Amino acid sequence: MNSFLSISIYTASGFIAAISQLLLKFAALKPNGRTGILKYLDIRIISSYAMLFGTVFMNMIAMRFMPYKFAPVLSTLSYVFVLILGKLVLHEEIGKKRASGILVIFLGMIVFYLGQNY
Repeated sequence: MNSFLSISIYTASGFIAAISQLLLKFAALKPNGRTGILKYLDIRIISSYAMLFGTVFMNMIAMRFMPYKFAPVLSTLSYVFVLILGKLVLHEEIGKKRASGILVIFLGMIVFYLGQNY
């Protein structure tokens, strides 16, 4: 497996993690009326945790073939994915603080990328 493919898998795992967080949000917004341990037997919650487990597996595979220095930088993309999915699916507002946070993430990625050439 080459480095580009492993970086792509690592990035995709961040997107899948964002989708699983969205499923958890749906489960929290629409209570099923169950109490105790039964409330965790909702299909959205089970699916979400299965997806999170899958992302851990994807990360373990990807990190075997990519330089470790990319992991912290790529993991911040999950914040961007959560923000975008929240806006598109849940119609959440993107305030100045969130927008500036995403800008800082992208600037950090640019600085990291430019630092690779030296």
